[in-house]
Amino acid sequence: MLKQVLEFIKGKDLTHLWEQFAIEKNGVVASTSGDLYVEYPCSNFTYKIANYTHYIVSGGKSYKRKYMIGIVEFFLPTPLEICITKEDIFTRIGKYFKNKEIVVGNNAFDNKFYLKSNKELKAISILKDKILIEKMISMNPTRIEITNKDGLFGEIPSKDKHMLYYAKQERFENINQLYQIDLLLTAFVKNLKENCSIQ
Repeated sequence: MLKQVLEFIKGKDLTHLWEQFAIEKNGVVASTSGDLYVEYPCSNFTYKIANYTHYIVSGGKSYKRKYMIGIVEFFLPTPLEICITKEDIFTRIGKYFKNKEIVVGNNAFDNKFYLKSNKELKAISILKDKILIEKMISMNPTRIEITNKDGLFGEIPSKDKHMLYYAKQERFENINQLYQIDLLLTAFVKNLKENCSIQ
């Protein structure tokens, strides 16, 4: 009875789903400040999928937003930066004044996302993969990037490494979200191995 009352007040405890996913992926579940994450091996890389609570203070009030994060670190022979964000009023204004937009050639993707990169042709070649593009469109992430700098919430790759970084403002509700992030990261890693020889 007490457990049911606590679930009603706090929300259902979904830790068992993270643990189930970790077992299936031969990974481990851990927690940072109450947010769960799982790390697991995949194709000679280590994947990390995390729940992240972002606190915002505005007008003297505190708000929290939930995010799902996915990270894969790797060595990249040639420096490459890619940043994909949702198309919004700010990106439209930025494009109008100074920032050149890279067009992939897929109307659904180009209308939904804003893409910038230090290697335009390389970014386009990576994003020509139909499975990868369709996965991104269907998942509608807040941000996907390849960087050797900070992630959206200060995540930093290990020394001399880049990271593939996925973030979506989304509350964790079911194990399918973990599988979908895993599939997207795997499709991206496959393309990076083919186009950039990541290790």
